[in-house]
Amino acid sequence: MTARKAPTPADLRVPDHVPASLVREFDHVSGPAVERDAFAVYRNAPADRVFYSPLNGGYWVLTKTEDIRAALQAPEIFSSSATGIPAQPARKEKLYPLELDPPEHRPYRQVLAPFFAPKAVAAKAEVIREVCVDLIEPMVPRGECEFNADFAEPFPTTIFTSMLGLPNSESKQFIDWNTVLLHGFDDPQARAAAGVEINTYLRELIENRARAPRDDLVSQLLATDIDGEPVSRAVVQNFTFLLFVAGLDTVTASLAFAFRFLAQHPLHRRQLLDDPELIPGAVEELLRVFSFINMGRTVVSDVQFAGVQMKAGDRVLTSTTFAAMDPDEFGDPLVVDFRRRANRHLAFGAGPHRCAGSHLARAELRTAISEFHTRIPDYEAVRTDEIRMHGGGSIGMDHLVLRWRHDHSDNQPPLHGRRND
Repeated sequence: MTARKAPTPADLRVPDHVPASLVREFDHVSGPAVERDAFAVYRNAPADRVFYSPLNGGYWVLTKTEDIRAALQAPEIFSSSATGIPAQPARKEKLYPLELDPPEHRPYRQVLAPFFAPKAVAAKAEVIREVCVDLIEPMVPRGECEFNADFAEPFPTTIFTSMLGLPNSESKQFIDWNTVLLHGFDDPQARAAAGVEINTYLRELIENRARAPRDDLVSQLLATDIDGEPVSRAVVQNFTFLLFVAGLDTVTASLAFAFRFLAQHPLHRRQLLDDPELIPGAVEELLRVFSFINMGRTVVSDVQFAGVQMKAGDRVLTSTTFAAMDPDEFGDPLVVDFRRRANRHLAFGAGPHRCAGSHLARAELRTAISEFHTRIPDYEAVRTDEIRMHGGGSIGMDHLVLRWRHDHSDNQPPLHGRRND
């Protein structure tokens, strides 16, 4: 990752309507502090309810859960037509339905929703478990893994490729594209090339499914309609590209943060080993504590909000990371409590753009924690000085090595789920 350039005076321009007393140079996108610990950047941020950062194009920062939830639930005031901070002016096409506002957004959302509803996710439970087990079992005798490369990346990606009706072997190519497209900020040409490659691949896949439908997500999308008209191939491509960029990296990040925490906190891990019924609650708490989605919104028209005057065109950071740290919403927000009650976290957002894939993500996280600990109950994080994070719209961890003691004796009990015949 290349060093971040020092901001110039042009980078620090503050609109006339922003009081000087509310200006703070807050950078959640990149820099040494983000690389060391992106969450600490938020913990150490100004304590103001709202402030204005002139960096990365300039934007208001909301820090209270109540305000963040209200902004996400008011698309008529805060448009999602451009979700990135800084904005990406080079990309003209909107991602459906993420960057559409109601009512235009609604029919596109309705097309996607059934594929990720609880019933649909429940039908995938065995596939999710099989993919998970197939990745974990070869790791067991090795006694060590690079968690992201060996598990956190291929697990959601393989499930995604299976939904597209593709063989598991294709997941490696999707992982490579994902890495360059979402994190290759120091090589814009490589990012652009990756975007062309993935869209070319998806376009050819859609053409193939249009000619010869199968029982997969692309074929089913091609068979649906919006407002009585068949969904076009261009829209199907837009959908699948969104699922690729929005669904894979997020589950990978959630897994990495959860397992790093469990590796470094054996008493919490012991709770799950002693009482697996705690796993769903643990997933919710880990999602809260390590909430990492930080999307931008654009003010539609002049408005008084969170005690400040915002003007049309202002950018606003709606950070799930800040929302998770608000002591007015969560008692002892920095304490990880697997039995926390009333855990109304915003890890999946809120309002019309609340994550459509939340049920699938939860199923993947629950399965991963259950199956991993069945086979590898005791492990530690090593080489932690090598861990680097990336920030921006989504916080992630670039590297995580886990190590455990493997008993090579022939007297080990059979692994859960493995056939013994």
